[in-house]
Amino acid sequence: MIQATARILKNVIELRVGDEEWVARPVQAEQAGLGHRLAALFSTEYHVYRGRAPEVVESTVSYRAKADEIRIRVGEETLRTESSTFGPMTIEYGGARYTINERLTGKFALARGETPVGVGQLGFRSCRIEKYPPELETFLGLLAVGYVIRTLTWEMLG
Repeated sequence: MIQATARILKNVIELRVGDEEWVARPVQAEQAGLGHRLAALFSTEYHVYRGRAPEVVESTVSYRAKADEIRIRVGEETLRTESSTFGPMTIEYGGARYTINERLTGKFALARGETPVGVGQLGFRSCRIEKYPPELETFLGLLAVGYVIRTLTWEMLG
């Protein structure tokens, strides 16, 4: 199971991905100065650190509200969700196209073609994903960070 939770007072997103602990921090929080710390409170771009190498940036996850787009950058590769009006969100990963069907209840399902590959639930500043194949764990962990950033952004805009 993947569980991502925003810790507002710490200004981080904490994750449990399988048996591993991850943390995501706003990019601006890593720079000195009060201005950067204030900007980090409203950040939509986070660096992700995995428990096995807590000082190494594993990836960068961001959210663009105007396009309703989650971006995941790992090394030189960038993955982007595509949103459609009244339709599902999609993302390509590992040569396959994934569809994310969201419900008003906060529940969502992830499918590769017609095959279900995971289910999730958005909560108050949190995202949980379960029932997924092990080879998708890292990808879905990063997607969960994107969903939490998206939720935080909607709170700021709402």
